[in-house]
Amino acid sequence: EELELRKGQANDCIESLQMALGHKAIIYRQYFQSANSTWAGTRSKQEAHQCQLKIDKCVRSYQRARSAIECLGMDKATLGSLYCPILPTKLIIDKEVTEENRFGQGSDKLAWLWRVNNAGRGQENAWMDEFYRVNWLKAKARWSRWQEELSLVRHEMNWTIKWFKYYEKKWNRRGDQAIRPGHQAYAYQQVLMWGRFVDDAEKTFNGCCFIL
Repeated sequence: EELELRKGQANDCIESLQMALGHKAIIYRQYFQSANSTWAGTRSKQEAHQCQLKIDKCVRSYQRARSAIECLGMDKATLGSLYCPILPTKLIIDKEVTEENRFGQGSDKLAWLWRVNNAGRGQENAWMDEFYRVNWLKAKARWSRWQEELSLVRHEMNWTIKWFKYYEKKWNRRGDQAIRPGHQAYAYQQVLMWGRFVDDAEKTFNGCCFIL
């Protein structure tokens, strides 16, 4: 029973931490970055500082709950998958809010604390609902781009093999048409080289490329 209470405490801390991080991100986006006076900038800094204090409090509460869960006998595998340690690198301001048009989003993924089982509870909040909606749409767009890239790479593998075969046939034809022995020897040397390229490419790309 105490284990379940501690798990609920940890889940509540994670949800409060999500809200605090989101609030801080909104402060940076709407107030701090667009402040047009010293007074507004100072007030925004004070609000951001209050959010940071709340974030630190949530982290401390979560760490205490996690330590209690570990002492109550939860196995390390389950503990590591459901309740990971919260590192400082996971507490940065979410860039989906502050820099939605930034470069390098192709390999982005949410930190683990945004993907825990209780994440659905936060969707009752309008900001959290928007946050997960935007992340889902971006994840779907990344998946579509990678699918397109995979298709292109497979076709390029097939095109590469055909390119090697084309030059193998081309030099073989030149060798047959050559009159001088030196030219003929050079042409057949090229045939062997492009033939090795074909063999190596077919072995490397075996089962990966599209056969057209």
